[in-house]
Amino acid sequence: MTTASARAFAALRDFARERPPIEWCDLCATALAKRHEHLLDTQTRRLQCACPACVCLLGETQGGRWALVRHGVQRRSDVHLSDEAWQALGLPVDLAFYVHRSSIGRIVALYPSPAGLVEAGVELVTPVLAGLRPDVEALLVNRTAGRRDYYLVSIDECYRLVGLLRRHWSGFSGGTEVRERIDEFFADLDVPRPDA
Repeated sequence: MTTASARAFAALRDFARERPPIEWCDLCATALAKRHEHLLDTQTRRLQCACPACVCLLGETQGGRWALVRHGVQRRSDVHLSDEAWQALGLPVDLAFYVHRSSIGRIVALYPSPAGLVEAGVELVTPVLAGLRPDVEALLVNRTAGRRDYYLVSIDECYRLVGLLRRHWSGFSGGTEVRERIDEFFADLDVPRPDA
């Protein structure tokens, strides 16, 4: 093999090697670190990956279009809904989250579905909801497979759950893979984080 051929194969091998995915700021296209901030567009309710400059510029303004999402997960043992109270809400699923929508000035129930995020016209009354940071914090309720788990989470975790369900759903009932992924999602929420 000639030197030129060896160089060509080395270049081809380098080109074909697997590289870690790079995420970009959705607002200015700057490359992001693996752990980065998010901004929520309160008008469209879209979550945007954001670089430090965009967070500084847009995320700290009060009452503006953008809301900074401060990542957080906290299991809440002080919240409890009886089966009767849950059934009275009329939700067709056992997995939902509650968010204070600043645009309408009230708490709304949302749940993940194979088609994306679904908003339900039901209200839940519990003291923990009064303290939610509008638009960016939620009470996540998991009643799947006999569980009765409640978490105070940042909205990015709720969106992650919606994406997970959409990506792994199969058939009419979702299939085993989506159930396993949901179990993994909640097991991950229970893992303590140094920055939490």
